[in-house]
Amino acid sequence: MKIGKFLKERLDRKTVVKVLILISIFTIATVVVYNTPLREYANPQKLKEFLLSFGYWAPLIFILAFAVKAVIPFPSSVFALAAGLVFGPFYGAVYAIIGSVISAAIAYQMSRRLGRDFVIKVLGTKAKALDRLTNVHGLEVVLFFRIVPSLPFDVFNLGAGLSSITFSDFLIGTAIGMTPWSFALSYLGDRLANMKLNFISILSFFLIIAIFALPVLIRKFSKNRKKKAKPD
Repeated sequence: MKIGKFLKERLDRKTVVKVLILISIFTIATVVVYNTPLREYANPQKLKEFLLSFGYWAPLIFILAFAVKAVIPFPSSVFALAAGLVFGPFYGAVYAIIGSVISAAIAYQMSRRLGRDFVIKVLGTKAKALDRLTNVHGLEVVLFFRIVPSLPFDVFNLGAGLSSITFSDFLIGTAIGMTPWSFALSYLGDRLANMKLNFISILSFFLIIAIFALPVLIRKFSKNRKKKAKPD
């Protein structure tokens, strides 16, 4: 009851409608995709077959498909691997970077336009403190969460739109942060397609593992530092 009263005091009908539209878009898209044959395209090999059917138009279709992924929780790694399978390591990475930036931009704008008011009104004065942090250090925040994947790609896109991170910082940070990921996964996809493993492909594989392990190591290091800092 207290929560209901709190929300009623702070929220107006327009704000509630906007956030319900945002939730509905993602819910409907997810339900439709994962309950139809479209779910099969979460497999890089299946996505490769789909893209190759478009011939010269394949790069454009790939980028458009990646853009549509803004409202569907498909793993971004599937697209990057498929890009390497279809277009090779270099062009695959370039198309993956372009697609990821467009997809992130769409999700950011949707979140900003439909959910930002909701967050500000619910958090009240607490939102100002968070806004100061994300506004001043927005680029650093984006770079961290892109290079160190402690949050899923799509989740962070929505979170960034709800924050005060500027659109320019978000785009720049996404483009830079997704570059090593895109090249590593695209190269690995190309090697798997040709069943060739060499030093660079093995290095790409371990780079991906290292990036996933990094958040855990950082948290462990921070805990150890705090323990040492405490007086006996």
